[in-house]
Amino acid sequence: MKYCIPLLLFISCSTNQQEPRGADNALDAGREYLQARLQGDFETAARYCEQDSAILQSLRMEEGLFRALDREGRQLHRTASIQIYALEDNTKQSARLIYALSYEPEKKDTLLLVEKNQRWFIASPQLNR
Repeated sequence: MKYCIPLLLFISCSTNQQEPRGADNALDAGREYLQARLQGDFETAARYCEQDSAILQSLRMEEGLFRALDREGRQLHRTASIQIYALEDNTKQSARLIYALSYEPEKKDTLLLVEKNQRWFIASPQLNR
């Protein structure tokens, strides 16, 4: 009987962590995703991704590049800040976040975000929306 409670806690915690969580709005989804990537927490970053093979494969490739960095390269990522230039609403259910990272301020990049079930996720840019 004394093993039942820890076992139930373990099962409930482990099943909850695998579900994508998204965010309440597009800005938070993009910011949290980028921050997780910069910190090297690709498991958390994946929770902000739409469950699409293209975006998840891209995230795995980025993880490989991050892991290949030397100590200074990883530290550069971890201390970087995110400069958000614009959040463009394409439709009620999709948006584009235009941003740059502090270590490459001249290189602007874009994230496509979509809303599903009142949660916002990073989407694959290859998909037509």
